[in-house]
Amino acid sequence: MKPLSFSEFLEASGNQQLKQALANVELSVPIDETAHQKAMGLLRLYLVLGGMPAVLKNYIADKDILNCQKIQTALLQTYRSDFGKYAKISQHKYLQKIFDSTPRLVGQRIKYTLIDPEEKSRDLKNAVDLLDLAGVVKPIYLSSASGLPIGSKINEKKFKLLFLDVGLAQNSCGLQSNLLFEENIMQINAGGVAEQFVGQELLAYDEKNRAGDLFFWARDKRGSRAEVDYLINIGSDIFPVEVKAGKQGGLKSLRLFVEEKKSRFGVRISLDKLSYVDQVLSLPLYLIEQLPRLVQSVVSGVKKY
Repeated sequence: MKPLSFSEFLEASGNQQLKQALANVELSVPIDETAHQKAMGLLRLYLVLGGMPAVLKNYIADKDILNCQKIQTALLQTYRSDFGKYAKISQHKYLQKIFDSTPRLVGQRIKYTLIDPEEKSRDLKNAVDLLDLAGVVKPIYLSSASGLPIGSKINEKKFKLLFLDVGLAQNSCGLQSNLLFEENIMQINAGGVAEQFVGQELLAYDEKNRAGDLFFWARDKRGSRAEVDYLINIGSDIFPVEVKAGKQGGLKSLRLFVEEKKSRFGVRISLDKLSYVDQVLSLPLYLIEQLPRLVQSVVSGVKKY
């Protein structure tokens, strides 16, 4: 079962007015401070709860986060118990290793030695493939981004992994209390929480993305390394997407992609409010559903706000 998106969470939790306000946000009329703070508070809550229907149903009924975390733990155990549906008993240990390792490795390139240096890469790869088919993990492959479709030029040996759900991922890592009290959620788990959320949201809202594919871009030349977290296709254009914690710094890779691939502009997703400055469209995390619409507004001639 797929998790509910942040937008669906707003609907289910009685925040339809905020959802509508986000749907009407424009670069020329940005969201007001009150709505921004409310959206950030609900986003923080969603990162703890995740989008699994059983968890959200319980929270909406009782507002008991501790009980929700118990349900998350039970769901994780249910997935482990279901390994028999995916593979032979002899393969269960590999499924277990991938399942338990993925939440802490979100945002990192996967090297099987990080998961278990004693196991054969082939066995762990088979486990990734099985869990992908089951919808439990999602590989994000390196693409050269040399043209459309983005997936036509990928390197299957270089990839990252997303987990099923951001709430389950944080439960698996034991990070729920950090999410509730840490001011900068972009830094938790070395940014893995934010990258998990962004990837999950991009998959949820992209109607064209029926195959559920995500890609990243990197250049590994010595002395000139660069990496962009996600690539998105809107219209006939490819846009680089970076998930960033800082205010202005850390956009070297994004700008390099824009220059090298002749992209119209780049997208930065952070905790900051909506803006478009110097070929960078900045979106707060809670506005990912509106990303295609806002990108089109910039493409249509918006210059700077």
